[in-house]
Amino acid sequence: MLLSGLICGSARAEDGYQLGHGYDVGPFNFAGYSNVTASLPDQGGDAVVLDDLSLFVTGHVAKLFNPFVEAELTRLDIVQTGEAGRGHGDGALVLERLYNDSELTDGLTLRLGKMLSPVGEWNQIHAAPLVLTTVRPAVTYRNFSEYLTGASLLYSDPESKIPDLQVYWQPDREFSERPRSITFDEYRSVAGVHVSFPVALLDQIGFSFQKSRDTQGVGQALFGVDFQYTIQKLTLRGEWTYSDLSGRAPGQVRQSEWGGYLATSYAFDDTWSAYSWYEEFSNRTAASDARDLLLGVAYKPHPAIVLKLEYLQNIGGPPVNPTGLFASWSVLF
Repeated sequence: MLLSGLICGSARAEDGYQLGHGYDVGPFNFAGYSNVTASLPDQGGDAVVLDDLSLFVTGHVAKLFNPFVEAELTRLDIVQTGEAGRGHGDGALVLERLYNDSELTDGLTLRLGKMLSPVGEWNQIHAAPLVLTTVRPAVTYRNFSEYLTGASLLYSDPESKIPDLQVYWQPDREFSERPRSITFDEYRSVAGVHVSFPVALLDQIGFSFQKSRDTQGVGQALFGVDFQYTIQKLTLRGEWTYSDLSGRAPGQVRQSEWGGYLATSYAFDDTWSAYSWYEEFSNRTAASDARDLLLGVAYKPHPAIVLKLEYLQNIGGPPVNPTGLFASWSVLF
């Protein structure tokens, strides 16, 4: 049935491809994005990397059947110099997401499968062409479970009178776990909630709570807040999280972990923009806090294409991201 739908749909969608939207085949949409990054850190080797080549399929078939699949090739080295060149990265194939949405009522959706954790706005829209910078602030991915496999209830008020709500639960481990070469921690028994209050058409303030346990037996309760607010051509963004830890793993020197970043961006026009962010991050394994400052500029020749050039400077503590020059070319196709 699915195959026949695809065949029939392809005849109707021969000329249906649009850059940034993908290709429609009946009730399904085929799309994706690519991201090539270049890094010139002060310490270590220079590199050009295919950071992501992601393909996803979205289906809107019926109220109870709306599947979504995303798979990607990540961290494939194109050029490596210096010490880094000795360990050429062959990339990894990763199942990013695999879930189905069932519309239970107007505004209430049940999601089952592997999905992104709603901790902060950045993690939920983490595709390179959609986020602000090439270098991701540590607080947006380092201290919580980025993915979960289980069930989630999502509520979005059709009249936008009350905040959006997402409650989620992962009973055991992540399905098709990503290799340790591209992740920092793996989590078990994840549960949480995210509440988002709309401020304007595109602006919001969100609050997160997530409880989990990592593979070394350390439990954590995370509290977070994130926001976006636009004043004409100026946009302010930020996120802050605090984790209370129970148990102790080898190398752990703190019983808490916290971090926060504040970003600003200014759109000169539809093509050019400048941006910056400042972050402090207190890692559970570091005796002092890391502090980083980033400055950058972005060029968008097309709404689905963005080129970014940025410089990051460590200004204190053990670095999470290295000091250096970074660039990326991202395409939403």
